[in-house]
Amino acid sequence: MIKNIGLINIMNSTSESFVTETGLKIRKKAFKILQGPLKLATKKAMILENYPSLESNEPYIFASTHSFSEDINVALANLDRNAFLLLGSTNQVEYNRGVYCAWLNGLVYVNRLDPKSRKESMQKMIRLLNSGTSVLIFPEGQYNNTPNLLCQKLFASPYTLNQTTGAKVVPVSSYTLPELDTIYINYGNPINFNNMTKKEALTYLRDILATMQYEQIEKYGGVLSRASLEGKDFLLEFLEQRMQEYLKERWTKDVWDEEIFDFIDKDVTEAKTVRESLANVAITKNNAQLIAPVLTKRLEDQKYDFKTYIKTNWRRR
Repeated sequence: MIKNIGLINIMNSTSESFVTETGLKIRKKAFKILQGPLKLATKKAMILENYPSLESNEPYIFASTHSFSEDINVALANLDRNAFLLLGSTNQVEYNRGVYCAWLNGLVYVNRLDPKSRKESMQKMIRLLNSGTSVLIFPEGQYNNTPNLLCQKLFASPYTLNQTTGAKVVPVSSYTLPELDTIYINYGNPINFNNMTKKEALTYLRDILATMQYEQIEKYGGVLSRASLEGKDFLLEFLEQRMQEYLKERWTKDVWDEEIFDFIDKDVTEAKTVRESLANVAITKNNAQLIAPVLTKRLEDQKYDFKTYIKTNWRRR
């Protein structure tokens, strides 16, 4: 495949060179024109549940849930102003022609595996917000591939941007299912993190996003019966469904280390992490009652690890 000519340059741009002041002005005026193609490119119908009253002359940090392939289009298509998209898919920037539309709208590229790139992307968004331009971010950092979390732990960008620029955060929740022909999107009221620590602010925002997502699930998610799950490996079916969501885009190589980039909370030790540390523990008659169930659970962790699943299976489809 031929690489996207021109877009490659933005991958190594600085906070000053990635867009000109003239470019910012043009995008602010042209965003309504670009929303038409975004809506046409979205296969499902869109229903805007709520949009708050926002100050016309203020920039905002739109912080959205992220779980399916068209939620970026939907979030951009229903905004009342231009907002630069933070995009962390290197392979898509390199090869996906649709990213040209994102660039015309306004694009901040980040290599999620590169600390320098992550720092530079923050500087770019700070410049945008200080210049009066809004940004759209997905602070979970990847699709929500968990079977039971309404919203994953958030990266720090909403808090850092709010504290650095004073721009308010607008929570955004979008929802659909493979069997639905409609995407529902809800923009919440803008919030500030005044007098909050980073942990308090991110917990607060996560709770808001999770509540918005829960309300959409309750309205549109349908009902599962126990009988419909009997005899099935529900978790494997879920992993397959999540993989199919990724495969709606074309990938030229194994990109899953970057695409499936989990937030690691250094202050919290997950049970799975503890089990991984026991890989070389030998089972004896003295520890079998305690260790054997843990190692059995570790094998289950490996079976249902999504990154392993998609690395193993995506080329077979």
